[in-house]
Amino acid sequence: MKNTKIIKILRTFTNDELKSFRRFVDSPFFNKEGKYVLRFFDELVKRHPEFDSEFITRDRLYKVLYPNKAYDDDTMRKLSSSLQKLAEEFLNYNHYKDNDPFREILNLSMLRRRGLSDLFEKKSDELGKKYELKNSCIDLEYFRTKYRIEIEKINYFAESDAFVKEQNNSMQSIQLHIVCDSLINLLDIAYNIIVGQNTMYAGKTDLVLNLMDLTDVESFLKMLKKEALEVHSVIELFYLRYLSMLNFDDASFRKFRLSALKNLHLFTRENKFTMLVALQNFCIRKFVSGERQYVSELHDIHKLMIKEGMLINETTGFINQDSYRNVILTSVNIRKYDWMDRFINEYESKINPDQRESLTAWAKATSLYARENYQGALAELHRVRNIHFLSKHDIRILQMKIYYELNDYIAGLSLADTYKKMVQNDKVLSEIHKRSNRNFAGFYSRILRNLSDGNIEELDFLKNEIEKTPTNSREWLLEKIRLETGKA
Repeated sequence: MKNTKIIKILRTFTNDELKSFRRFVDSPFFNKEGKYVLRFFDELVKRHPEFDSEFITRDRLYKVLYPNKAYDDDTMRKLSSSLQKLAEEFLNYNHYKDNDPFREILNLSMLRRRGLSDLFEKKSDELGKKYELKNSCIDLEYFRTKYRIEIEKINYFAESDAFVKEQNNSMQSIQLHIVCDSLINLLDIAYNIIVGQNTMYAGKTDLVLNLMDLTDVESFLKMLKKEALEVHSVIELFYLRYLSMLNFDDASFRKFRLSALKNLHLFTRENKFTMLVALQNFCIRKFVSGERQYVSELHDIHKLMIKEGMLINETTGFINQDSYRNVILTSVNIRKYDWMDRFINEYESKINPDQRESLTAWAKATSLYARENYQGALAELHRVRNIHFLSKHDIRILQMKIYYELNDYIAGLSLADTYKKMVQNDKVLSEIHKRSNRNFAGFYSRILRNLSDGNIEELDFLKNEIEKTPTNSREWLLEKIRLETGKA
């Protein structure tokens, strides 16, 4: 039974959810199949979360549930199916219970349909105040929620001639909410498509981008500023985020950054994180493409994310691995070594246990290398096992740098050749990162070969080429050339 649907569902349950689910199964209101479904659950849950297949078999469970009967496969399949349906219903119930807007609109609709006018009017007034900007936080569902509330009010007003004025007011509100909802989601999708085009997504026909080209967002924003100032900042921020990646220039980024820092308080935690990650990703792309001045900007964004508590995933309680990696690499580039060591120590316990030892070892190796403890850095890298797909590249590049510092040119050249093939065969890495990493391996190999052959004078020509080419660790390559030519 290890791979049955019910086991797969139960494996995702926390201990607290299992306790709640047991009460759910024990309720005759939900469980109409009887006590054997509850007993079936009690036997299954003894093996949570591993559900060892040696013990979770239908015949073993049947003997426990029906000790004096011959095995009946149909009975076991029915029990499994019944418990699965209850588990799905339990998850639906929890989702409904935790989803305030969805639950509240359904409740409003129910009151209207039952003709409970006093309760409907009270509830609609409460929701109107709750979803005023000053009382709520914005997410991608915000304007859609307000739209649905107004739809319920219009349907209510339409049932009486006494509410003509209210119906007209709601119709005006609906127009604003549906346009803002459509635009904010279009801008979100358009931004992600542009990001994806530079990483892994390439659509044949990008309908959203074509629609955005035909839409005069700036004129609409001017109108909003005059007629609905309270929502202007929200739409403008999503528009400026979209423009920052569309134009990919410093002016667009500055406008987006200014708007984000000014208006972050309007948004839910999830959307705050989204905006800060967008700022981070812009700086990373600029940095990777060769505009190194963005590294200081990136470090400031990371400090803001830490201050706002944005690095820790609320659901898992662990730090996002991409964010952890970016913080470490940025700290190295800006030479904030003491700050980085404090971060490594503080966040070690906040890394997912499956990756904790490896990510921490890589981070410590990075710090030790920066402090010129090359043997210590190499020893830390030997502790690395499972690792994030991007950090695999960081590890190889760090190993190459260590071999250079240890004058082990043979090992360095061998690793560089292997790494070029690894980059070429990587199906996940974006083209911009592929090109940057491939260029590093190529320049690294040429430096080592020139040093091995004693062709120091060739390094000056190589220096000019590196300065004109986007490459990972450009400053490191140029610094090594400067030191080697200085020796000569």
